[in-house]
Amino acid sequence: MAQQGESLSTQTIEKMKLSKIKRMQSKYKWELITPYLDKKLDIGSRNRSKTFISFRKFKELVDDGNSIKEISKTTSKHLVQFYSNFAQGKITISEEDFKREYDDGLSLDDISKKYEIARDDLTYLRQLYGQKNKGAKYINRKKTEDPLTQRQKEILYGSMMGDAYRMSPSSAGFKHSEAQKDYLLWKYNEFKNIASDTSLKRVEKIDKRSEAIIKTFKFYTYANTDVEKCILLFYGSKEKEISREILKNLTPLSIAVWYQDDGQVDWGHRSKIKDNHNVSPIFKFCTDSYSKESCENIKTWFLEEYGISTELKERMLSDRIGYRIKINNESVDKFVDLIKLHILPMFNYKINYEDYVLARKDKETRVVEGEVLNVRLGADFSNLSIKDRDKRIDDIVYFYQSRGIASLVEKPYRWKDHMSAVFKINPNNLIREDHISFSNLGNRFLMSHFPNFWKARAKGGQSPKEIFDNKEYLSDIIRKIVVQGYFPTKEKILKELQRYRGNKQISGFMPCVAKSIYHKYCDEESRVFDFCAGYGGRLFGAMACDKVKSYTCSEVNFETYSNLHNLYGTLRLHGEIEKEVNIFNQDSILAMKQFSDKSFDFCFTSPPYFNAEIYSDDSGQSCNRYSSYGEWFDNFLIGAIVEAMRISEKVAINIANVGGYMIADDLKKYLESESIPYIIDQIRLPQYGGLHRYEPIFVIQE
Repeated sequence: MAQQGESLSTQTIEKMKLSKIKRMQSKYKWELITPYLDKKLDIGSRNRSKTFISFRKFKELVDDGNSIKEISKTTSKHLVQFYSNFAQGKITISEEDFKREYDDGLSLDDISKKYEIARDDLTYLRQLYGQKNKGAKYINRKKTEDPLTQRQKEILYGSMMGDAYRMSPSSAGFKHSEAQKDYLLWKYNEFKNIASDTSLKRVEKIDKRSEAIIKTFKFYTYANTDVEKCILLFYGSKEKEISREILKNLTPLSIAVWYQDDGQVDWGHRSKIKDNHNVSPIFKFCTDSYSKESCENIKTWFLEEYGISTELKERMLSDRIGYRIKINNESVDKFVDLIKLHILPMFNYKINYEDYVLARKDKETRVVEGEVLNVRLGADFSNLSIKDRDKRIDDIVYFYQSRGIASLVEKPYRWKDHMSAVFKINPNNLIREDHISFSNLGNRFLMSHFPNFWKARAKGGQSPKEIFDNKEYLSDIIRKIVVQGYFPTKEKILKELQRYRGNKQISGFMPCVAKSIYHKYCDEESRVFDFCAGYGGRLFGAMACDKVKSYTCSEVNFETYSNLHNLYGTLRLHGEIEKEVNIFNQDSILAMKQFSDKSFDFCFTSPPYFNAEIYSDDSGQSCNRYSSYGEWFDNFLIGAIVEAMRISEKVAINIANVGGYMIADDLKKYLESESIPYIIDQIRLPQYGGLHRYEPIFVIQE
């Protein structure tokens, strides 16, 4: 050993250094860092110029004999100190405890004091444990929020089994139809202490398919820990599914709320009143949206928890098979006894037959155009005498016929919203790689300008107006609606008129589809032409498309021509449209003759299909001017397309094989025989049963 004043030998210094390294290395419990060796941590903006090192790299540097001071020179000193403290086991809070404390609302400062951990270390520990930073708002909410009462939890879980939904990871949304406004308000009052008062509102929305005004009431809760736990259970796999863990939280109150949301009952009313049979009611839960596994979980749980026997009933959906939970007959009384004390009076019809009968009577009376109409519905109508049935049908037929078909097709309620929906829709939402999707938005508003549309008919068929004016036919339609259990509203009657006894429906061009086609094929500031304007769908679409500068069209039928002017007048006045519009009451080819070459940028139309569709009987109609399909095809259709190619840079023709005429195929052959370049786009149209059909669009650009 060296004496005082003597220098240490190199060998001694090396031994001391190795001893120091061993002492330092012995402090570390490397097994603690094994799960986190390559975890990426944010070292903060202050250390942006420094290199991040992982736990793995830290261990390598320590094993190589580097001191904490030396390692700190390469990266953030706070990160190195955290690594050192963690690897030595000085950070005493486990990942599970940290997550629980942090989720329960303890701030990092609070955790630092409680567990005596350096505050800087907790910043890295939060990242290491994969916890997102929770701001002051979250921490304050956790400290001040009201926990749910047991009753609120039961109602929440029942609602989530039914119609409630995830508004956010910690907030639940509730929505019901206008008919169930009182039910929605009941739920709001149950959650009033944690519900946003500004979120309670009435909402009206136009359905994109039917154009019906959907009226709903809704509200949502504030962010809440108990709500968050519930939502995590339901949406843990992103899709809403039902696990055994969820079902453990359901009580009779929960089941009653779920049944009020999504339950239905068939009392066998027809058999009861017609044959006086005491049939067993059929109780079901509409669980179509859940997977089969979820439905199986519910089935097993009902039996194990309450001794209620159920079965799964298959139901064909548009894209798969769905399942509904049916209460078996032997368990019906037990099921009703389980929930009846919790059923609200407005839903007594779902558990009591006498209340169901009263509810049916409420649906028999409507006020239509200021007059009270009353008619028995479904089995109650069928149970009347023949004389009484005929009398009630005759009264309704007289009511509607005395007002004319125009009363069915007047401007829809809140028509300005229907109009503005076309202006607001993003055309890119309908444009697909290989087709243009369908949207019915704005069509009811559009057709209210064309009462003559209802006079048009398919070859060999009758027009909706002819059917409406025929007392026998209209009686048949109204009787069918009533027997099915529906009130004969204007919407129901109009829908049946268009498909009565297989009568083929004439269709106009959808304005949103036209808007999307203009958007896809037009350049900015395009001048467009339409040589068969028809019922205004393309005019409306052009007015709504930002790329269209002006719209010019021809229409041979004077009544339709006049109605096109009416439509433009409405759009100009209420849609604040300032685009140039020119409408000519002329034959298609004659109208185009007056324009010089390439006067327009885009010509788009959907011409008549010879006599497959008859719009009127006047002599100007192309189907009345030509005696055969071949003559019509050569002289009208091809003649018009040739003129369109002359006056326009680009031409698009929507036409299909219809009525026994292979018009699309013949047009394709013509274009190819003349070596005219074209591409085929498509419009996808809906069909019954969730299927689709496609109509071609020939896009020609020389």
